[in-house]
Amino acid sequence: VLSLRNTQEDEPPDPQLMRLDNMLIAEGVAGPEKGGGAGAAANASAAASSGPGQAENAIEHSDYGAKLAQIRQIYHQELEKYEQACNEFTTHVMNLLREQSRTRPITPKEIERMVQIIHKKFNSIQVQLKQSTCEAVMILRSRFLDARRKRRNFSKQATEILNEYFYSHLSNPYPS
Repeated sequence: VLSLRNTQEDEPPDPQLMRLDNMLIAEGVAGPEKGGGAGAAANASAAASSGPGQAENAIEHSDYGAKLAQIRQIYHQELEKYEQACNEFTTHVMNLLREQSRTRPITPKEIERMVQIIHKKFNSIQVQLKQSTCEAVMILRSRFLDARRKRRNFSKQATEILNEYFYSHLSNPYPS
């Protein structure tokens, strides 16, 4: 049993999973709760709000922060469900194997191997969850933080002022 555990611990972690973890931590979705998504949104807001239209950028980036917080919340809920399902299934399989050990010999090594197989299968689910979360964050970033966007809509206040001016000067559209 010890030799099996040693090989399991010596096995390097999945590089794809590590990349996804690093990205989620960098975006403030995973990792410590302090600031998290709000901190990432504030940094993005500070970086993007140099120039005219800072109030508009602040509104836009508060929306970004809210959406990022929503993604973070969904990610943590799904991760918790995943861990719970993995633990429940592992416990169930171990109980089944213990029951079977009454009728046929099952070594602890076989039980460990089954647990390892289960964890590998559940790992692929975890990778999918993290990939979809990363995709959601990247889509959010491209929508809110893409500095290359040329055309922008006016804020509500600016639209109201422009409409008010337009309708009040409708009879004389070209001031002299």
